[in-house]
Amino acid sequence: MKLLKSLTRKSINVDSENALATRQQGMLQEVEKPTIVIPSQFHPERKLSHYLFVGRTYHDLCRNTFVEKVQHGYYAYERWSEWRTCAVAAAYAGAFGASSIEHPEFSYSMAVWRLSRLVGYDIGKYEITDPTGRTAPVAEVMIRLVDENYWNRIGVFELLVSKGL
Repeated sequence: MKLLKSLTRKSINVDSENALATRQQGMLQEVEKPTIVIPSQFHPERKLSHYLFVGRTYHDLCRNTFVEKVQHGYYAYERWSEWRTCAVAAAYAGAFGASSIEHPEFSYSMAVWRLSRLVGYDIGKYEITDPTGRTAPVAEVMIRLVDENYWNRIGVFELLVSKGL
């Protein structure tokens, strides 16, 4: 995994595909390729309730939508924006970082799929019975309790803990 040192600026010879090259002052430096770490490798024992508990602190609550970008201020120099999340998006932010939901390509199906991989079961299909008596998938229960029954995310967190999730 080493680079062949070369003084020419037109070609870089590499003896391994797992090495990267950087050029400083006409000389090639030997650099190892960085290892990509998936967050689940850090804490595989963490549960969906833990991710929701952490993620709820990043953004305010929104109802009847998955994520919401809110613009504040009238003039350009005072304009700023904030994001609001539902319970599922808050759990996603708790698992993958506060800025992970702040992209236009962020979607509900991707969030459910990535969270499912992280917690070890499909939150879009694993059914639980909520306190209102409905039996539905975990992700749907999280959203319905917030949107239709006006729960906050701490209440949803406590429900997930009581179900062992």
